[in-house]
Amino acid sequence: MPPRARFVSTLAVLVLAVAGCSDDGPGQAAAPPPEPATPFDAAAPPPAGWQVSQCSDLRSRSSSGLATRFAVPPSFAWLYRDGPTCEFGEGFSRELFVTLEPATTLAETKEQDVDPYTAPGQGDGQLGEVSYAADVPVFGTRTGERLDYYCFCDGQELDYRMLQASGVRVTWISPHGRSRHADELTAVTDTMALLRSSRSTCSARGLDRAASYAPPIPQTESIDSSGDGCHLYLQPGRSSLHRYAEVVPEPRHTVDRLAAALRHDRRASDVRVTRDAVELDGRRADRLSWHYRDRGRTWRGVTLASPALQVTWSATPRQWRQEADLVRRFVGSVRLLR
Repeated sequence: MPPRARFVSTLAVLVLAVAGCSDDGPGQAAAPPPEPATPFDAAAPPPAGWQVSQCSDLRSRSSSGLATRFAVPPSFAWLYRDGPTCEFGEGFSRELFVTLEPATTLAETKEQDVDPYTAPGQGDGQLGEVSYAADVPVFGTRTGERLDYYCFCDGQELDYRMLQASGVRVTWISPHGRSRHADELTAVTDTMALLRSSRSTCSARGLDRAASYAPPIPQTESIDSSGDGCHLYLQPGRSSLHRYAEVVPEPRHTVDRLAAALRHDRRASDVRVTRDAVELDGRRADRLSWHYRDRGRTWRGVTLASPALQVTWSATPRQWRQEADLVRRFVGSVRLLR
């Protein structure tokens, strides 16, 4: 992600995730916990031309087994997924965060993370124009909390709108004074649903091509858009760039091109392509395999590739032996949506 976008995202994540650490003094009652995550249906279908995205709960120790499903504006691209949060954006000043089971209510977020920064002289990070309301429509007719404020963030003037109900928080960031792009935000929230599912969607090069898959839990630490599709950082072994999985809908690079690039890398060996070796999402697929030596360790990678889809898993030979069933389930879960 571009540095400026990551800076703005970090500010948003601070607001999304800070807490769990209340400063209640002696004799002061603790604030009530946020509303628990409760599955609900969307209030409206997605607008024509909008892509429906689904984000499963990636938390390794406390995954709820739930997923959010909602429509995303066509101009937005998915950026990052970490734990219970997924992120989309358009440029540096329009972003969308959806978080499952946030740690605080929006009333607490206002008190802890917004109000202390509204005094004049805060400089970068100056907040203002704060408004809060409870028991207001949030997801269709489903009521909850709403928090609005202005932020002078990294030299940009931004409006934040946060909506929270039924254990789901939406944070919408837009340029200051642009009416918060109210129509688009309403379309997002009206299509919001919470369901029991382990599946996520992967969109390549924007939101025009997509696949559905089940990220392995607890192995998946985070997912980002560093390539054409979804790059899953896996654990154990996250300290190496060679410990990962990928899902790429409508790949731009053929398996032969991938193999050629590996053969030009002196650290790669045993590069092999086997034609029509496996079945991937009901289609015959080629199989590319290789070994890679890096910092004294050997990694084994395998890419299954058809013209419509590529799926990759990379791990140490020992992890391959331990995770054979896991890899089969992951590959078998991938479906091209269109």
